[in-house]
Amino acid sequence: MPYDQLLAGRVRHTLRDRTDVLEKAMFGGLTFMVSGNMCCGVNRDDLIIRLDARTTTEELNSPHARLWDFMPSRPMRGIFAIRAEGNADQSAVDGWVALALKHATSLPAKTAKSAPVSKAKPRTSKRKKAK
Repeated sequence: MPYDQLLAGRVRHTLRDRTDVLEKAMFGGLTFMVSGNMCCGVNRDDLIIRLDARTTTEELNSPHARLWDFMPSRPMRGIFAIRAEGNADQSAVDGWVALALKHATSLPAKTAKSAPVSKAKPRTSKRKKAK
């Protein structure tokens, strides 16, 4: 599914001064990770923000915000979609991303997982040493 490139550009603009942002294709859209934690994203023309799981739609006080229903039968707690009308300009995107950024930076940073360590014993040579 394509995502709104203009909206993605607005999110990039908001996060431009951070050095800990990684963009990843995820959920059929684009996700912005901050210090290894999901912060926000773009799915079609919705801005997706991640907040504390206890946050309710009512607390966001916006007719454009809804729980994100990536899987229609199971909305994701703490993940909200902001409809196009609610993310139509840079200042609106700045405000929503600031909320998501506050949450993402409150979480412990995740580091890239290193390659698994092999538990196999090191090989030893069975050749006899020459005398």
